Amino acid sequence: MDTFPSQAHNPVLERLASAVLARLILCSVNQLSRMSLNIIVVGETGAGKSSVINLLAGEELAEASLCAPPVTKSFKSYRFRVNSTELCIYDTMGFNSAHGDGFSRLAPYETACNLIRSLTSKIDLVLLCTNKDKLSITTQQVYCLFNDFFFDGTVPVALVATHREREILMDKWWGRNLEDIKKFGLHFVAHACVTTQRSRRAGVDTRYQQSRDAMIGLLDSAAPHGDVTLDKSARPLLDRLAVASKILTGKCGLSDGEAESLTGKVKLFPRIPNIVLFGETGAGKSSVINLIAGDTIAPVSSEAKGCTLISTEYRLSTDKYHLRIFDTVGLNNPKMEGKEYLDTVRAAYDLISGLNRVGGVNLLLFCMRGGRLHDTQVKNYKLFYEYLCKKSVPVAAVVTHLEEEHEMKEWWTKNKADIERFGIICDAYACVTTISKDSKLSKMYEEKLKESRETLLGLLENVEESKEPFVMETDIWLSFFLKKMGKLVRGTNFPENPAIKRMLVEEKNMSPEDADALLAQVRPTVLDKIGSIFGLGA
Repeated sequence: MDTFPSQAHNPVLERLASAVLARLILCSVNQLSRMSLNIIVVGETGAGKSSVINLLAGEELAEASLCAPPVTKSFKSYRFRVNSTELCIYDTMGFNSAHGDGFSRLAPYETACNLIRSLTSKIDLVLLCTNKDKLSITTQQVYCLFNDFFFDGTVPVALVATHREREILMDKWWGRNLEDIKKFGLHFVAHACVTTQRSRRAGVDTRYQQSRDAMIGLLDSAAPHGDVTLDKSARPLLDRLAVASKILTGKCGLSDGEAESLTGKVKLFPRIPNIVLFGETGAGKSSVINLIAGDTIAPVSSEAKGCTLISTEYRLSTDKYHLRIFDTVGLNNPKMEGKEYLDTVRAAYDLISGLNRVGGVNLLLFCMRGGRLHDTQVKNYKLFYEYLCKKSVPVAAVVTHLEEEHEMKEWWTKNKADIERFGIICDAYACVTTISKDSKLSKMYEEKLKESRETLLGLLENVEESKEPFVMETDIWLSFFLKKMGKLVRGTNFPENPAIKRMLVEEKNMSPEDADALLAQVRPTVLDKIGSIFGLGA
């Protein structure tokens, strides 16, 4: 049977734990210096959410109670500092299978929806609290509500196990429940097992201080590192309300009627802007991603080559918002060799289906190296703006390698007329240097690097406010794009229809009928034309 710490203290273990935590907190304090974080605290009724806020604050800010009825009956924000970090923490209504005192079962869900809709800044961290000895179904459902339903996996979730004052080693809770956490597919960036109760004994309150240090350590998991490359597909956002109902019924424990009632009241969901970054090899696309992220997350190589349209999907967190960026391989010559066509169709399918999956394109980011404009840059602009996006997506230019310019932004002023004469029209621009922080030259251009990042983030800040993204059904979109792309093909090794069909069916799981239909639409305008030139049959 568990005993209270007063009956079973181990001073050696406590001193060791305090020393380890002190080192962790020192690291955290250094990393969190001069930061501000927005945090939501969630959990079932009685989990100690308000007490966790008070633990972090080091004072009694939020009303807390050990009684069963929920103390927090809406949501409330608290602002305070922890060391040098400004925190804005939202306390929320507790979740349970039923609520007395006139509150309906849907009340905490509706309150959560109202909170999400009211947000004007991005959330950096969700703290999920539980006071149960074993991971409860309600805690799992609350996790899915915020991680899957509201934030689409874009906001880190940390677990806080409260009421651990009966544990000799508080962190044992995590070990006991780790198997279930993995079994149910819950992904926590960090955890803390704490007590929020102060000791009545005189002297240093060791366990309370350990708990507060552990909570402060959690803040480091919210630090905006500017990451992270996706390791799995993101949930589609185009039909957000439709899939939302399935999440509510399948993962959050609501009935069909309750899910329909809730989604009927919600008109706005957080949306992640989707950006396609394009330009020829060597223009500095990967360096642009690293500049946005404030860290090296995309591999950079001046010799990097690949098939046209191959893309890598990144999800980035800046200080204010989330972005999804598709880093693509563009044309490296004004024309594409016929032998490249099959690989390019394969890459085009992956890019277009990926863009359809996430809800379309909000912005095209055209990366171009400072210097004289040439035909390959013009063809890349046409490939993405005209052929991929039907002239329906705003284009912003990022001009790189301008560190030698006295005033980087003056490059655009001097070259704008020539750029537009080539038919390249941009809605916005950023003139930057993307020299790596690890470069020997970075110190020399430190101020220009800082200016470049601020300029680029300023350009991207308005993406979320832009018009609805451009999107088409994958097959229709691919058909339209391939018709246009045929204009850029040259050479004598153009693939025959059966090879293209086999790739679409066997690799991309397209039905034979859909593959035939797609090729029939493309063939009259592209394949027949090329076949007649090179004497190729269908």
